[in-house]
Amino acid sequence: MPALKFGFLFSLHNPAAFRKPWAQLYQETLDQIVIAEELGFDSVWISEHHGAADGYCPSVLPVVAAAADRTSTITLGTRLMLLPLHHPVRVAEDAAVVDIMAEGRFVLGIAVGYVPREYPAFGVNRRHRPSLIEEGIEIIRRCWREEEFDFAGKRFQLKGVRVEPKPYQEGGPPIWIGGTAGPALDRVARLGDGYHFVGGRSIYQTYADAMRGAGRDPRSIPVYDSRDFYLGEDDQRAWEESREHIFHSYSGYAQWGREAAEADGNELGPEPAESPEAMREQTDVWVGGPETIIAKFEERLAQVPIDGTIMRMPPGIDHDRAVQLMTRVAERVLPHFRD
Repeated sequence: MPALKFGFLFSLHNPAAFRKPWAQLYQETLDQIVIAEELGFDSVWISEHHGAADGYCPSVLPVVAAAADRTSTITLGTRLMLLPLHHPVRVAEDAAVVDIMAEGRFVLGIAVGYVPREYPAFGVNRRHRPSLIEEGIEIIRRCWREEEFDFAGKRFQLKGVRVEPKPYQEGGPPIWIGGTAGPALDRVARLGDGYHFVGGRSIYQTYADAMRGAGRDPRSIPVYDSRDFYLGEDDQRAWEESREHIFHSYSGYAQWGREAAEADGNELGPEPAESPEAMREQTDVWVGGPETIIAKFEERLAQVPIDGTIMRMPPGIDHDRAVQLMTRVAERVLPHFRD
């Protein structure tokens, strides 16, 4: 069985049904990140969205910086920073400081984003996303690698750009790119140091073809996928413990996906499930006991040659149960996929 790296994704949702004080949520998340390192997980990631009713984390780099201060070995990353909503020089400065605090353990994961409602709040034209992210990547890398420069592009005109201090990693942290559509995969092939992957075999094949077209081996950069996830003692208890939390996550992403499809003029597809049970029938829910979850990972590896997987911490889950989840994965799943 191929070795597989395991990480956890923290989005810091705070659903109304499970609402806790914000300071408690953030401190418990940092505690969980420390525990993830102690349990031997390879990475933790912080995810970004804006204006969500459940407070989905809008500011990822401060959280990563706090995690860097409390950890020493685990990889820390963003999955994903929505780069078109940020000025690239500011991102380059903040990411350089985070990388210094993490002593080179930081990965900058970025994407164009897709939720239509987020862009007007920042005064950003959603149609400009491709040029904003491509120019942004170039500017960020030049900030990290050059002493001073000017930039004249379609979206940015900059004079006398100088970023100090430079990142801990020579040349800057790796930039991993997320996406599923053809143009996004071409961008990964041209510009990515890693690929944040969502989807099945056909999307992976499109990515692999794009990499070869760019003169690169598809296996030359890390490919990590992610998913909603819960491991229990057995299938029944896993479902009972996680159903409302997983459904909250599913519902949010399903609604955003429909909004994006409508904005892009694409087919909306079937209506989202209206209950946890309907969700379980309509989608491939990764909830179960150890045997079920190990079988799902084995099937996944047979379909696509991923290097790592990132499990979303279920929104609103109690801290003690979150620790039980991580401990159970470390003890019952990780050994099966390690050399």
